Amino acid sequence: MRKNTTVDELDAGIMHGLQVAPRAPFAVLGEVLGVSEQTVARRYRRLRSEGILRVIGLLNPAQIGLTHWGLRLRCQPNAAAEIAQALARRDDIGWVALLSGGSEIAASVRARTAADRDRLLMELLPRTAQVLSIDAFAYLHIFRGSSTRDWRVGSTLLNKEQELLLQGGQITVDGHEEMLRADDEPLLRQVFRDGRATFATLAAATGWSESRAARRFQQLVSSGVVYFDVDFSMAAFGLTLQAYLQLIVEPSRLSEVGERLAGHDRVMFAAATTGSTGMAASVACGGTEELFRFVSDDIGQMPGVSQVQISPITRTVKQAGSLLDGDRLATPVPF
Repeated sequence: MRKNTTVDELDAGIMHGLQVAPRAPFAVLGEVLGVSEQTVARRYRRLRSEGILRVIGLLNPAQIGLTHWGLRLRCQPNAAAEIAQALARRDDIGWVALLSGGSEIAASVRARTAADRDRLLMELLPRTAQVLSIDAFAYLHIFRGSSTRDWRVGSTLLNKEQELLLQGGQITVDGHEEMLRADDEPLLRQVFRDGRATFATLAAATGWSESRAARRFQQLVSSGVVYFDVDFSMAAFGLTLQAYLQLIVEPSRLSEVGERLAGHDRVMFAAATTGSTGMAASVACGGTEELFRFVSDDIGQMPGVSQVQISPITRTVKQAGSLLDGDRLATPVPF
């Protein structure tokens, strides 16, 4: 662990375990980590209540026929923070961050319908006077996405055998087609708020029987329409500097560069994009020297990369699904 963290090795192990298997029972987590079920449950409740980590559910745009989009907005400096907060409160906006000293905003769009996406990109944002320019781009291929898919806060904390044990009881994703229904909304809202919600909680939220809630939940997860992520306090884990990178890459090298970025411990997100650069990534480091070494020693050695634009993140306003209060996750607003 880094010296400036506020969590210990067990906390980090719980975090890693939840990234591998977000809904793993506390008993299984305890078995893997060598502690009791009660200890894991107590630690998890503390980490969640203190805004250090939270398991959330999210919609996968690709599984409902939509493309994941990114935004970069240049705003009047005195309005950027307010615009970022307004975007962060929207359900169809994921990650939101202030860049470049607070005059630019980067965000992720995950609209449920093409009409909703177009309304945001073509009507709402262009009509906002304080927005000076809009760069909207589609993610063509995501090499590293949610933290549960491939990024680990401590990549060496658990071995492959431990990860397989954790994954054993999780729902298998087969990718079958599953359409969202109007009556899914209460279930989705509960899962977005708490990815570890019990079937009893989902039943109470929907007014369904527990068996019906469990069945519908399993359908949505196994299809890939709903997936899980773990939002967490970067600072608590010693990752005190985040940056947004845009890379100009030769087309023939996009796959190679994307895979190499996705294999690096500091890279949380990497995707090939439309637009003038071709590749976007977000990274988390322990400081400026670590970021410098990553850019010079790692990206600098990747064939096909001709230019890197580095934008330090001044403030993360929203992670995948959680608003931030300072450097901690804000308590979710009640329905």
